Amino acid sequence: MLRYLGPALLGLTALGLLAGAQAQTPPNTAIIAFIPQDDHPPIPQDLQLVCMPTSGGGAPRSGTCPVVKYQGITTWAFSFADNRNSLALVSYDADDKVVRNVEKGGARYLFDAITSLPSQTVTFIGQAQKSVTVPWSELGPPAK
Repeated sequence: MLRYLGPALLGLTALGLLAGAQAQTPPNTAIIAFIPQDDHPPIPQDLQLVCMPTSGGGAPRSGTCPVVKYQGITTWAFSFADNRNSLALVSYDADDKVVRNVEKGGARYLFDAITSLPSQTVTFIGQAQKSVTVPWSELGPPAK
């Protein structure tokens, strides 16, 4: 049975991971989902949700945001209210409680996210094609 994954399905197909109607996403794979911007969880103080439809500057906000779903955790990439060149990767559990909040420098104003099965990483792409790449392990449940 083919599960609907939205835009993430296209990425998996391009990687050659899905073939035929019986294909499934490999277990423990980070999935990119595009969520309506208004459906975000509580945003921590000093952060803002800025999801752009293009990576060029000055573009209007997009209607959806790419988020990462991995091992029961959903990670949103927020920008800082002071406009620094960093993303705050905020991970939430199923009850929308923050389980991790990590600053990653190098990009701001999220445009897209791409997951890689071979390297087990997610690349968050922001304004002017600047990007931040993190391993899936940093997006799942925190180590105990």
